[in-house]
Amino acid sequence: MYFKKIMHLIFALLLFTFACSTTEQSSQVPDLAGHWMMQAVYQEGNDVTEEHNPEKDRYITFHEDGTFETGGSPWGENTGKYIFNEADMRLFLDSDVGEEDDSNWIISFRNDTLHWQGVGTAWAEDFEILHVKK
Repeated sequence: MYFKKIMHLIFALLLFTFACSTTEQSSQVPDLAGHWMMQAVYQEGNDVTEEHNPEKDRYITFHEDGTFETGGSPWGENTGKYIFNEADMRLFLDSDVGEEDDSNWIISFRNDTLHWQGVGTAWAEDFEILHVKK
């Protein structure tokens, strides 16, 4: 009888420990900083990757100081600042090119993949982008 109580207590402690560690891990937001390679682009659900990343070399790099840089064919390089709100997972890119190139996104992380969903205008909301961290 004493052995059963000890085993139940150990089992309960293990469950509690596992539940707490799982909750902590799922509430953490992965680090946005780093170099991300564009993997896919969808517009209105259609794969338009070939049009937007024909050389498979497009990237975005987020720096710890709140700046970003992009590059690759066919649009070349760009720089600017970004604001990432972890509470609602919104990302704002403030392009140095000008206001017309600024963009708003809701992002999510799935393993090493960063999923972008455009927000703010009907045109932007038609776009989904996937980047993989390198």
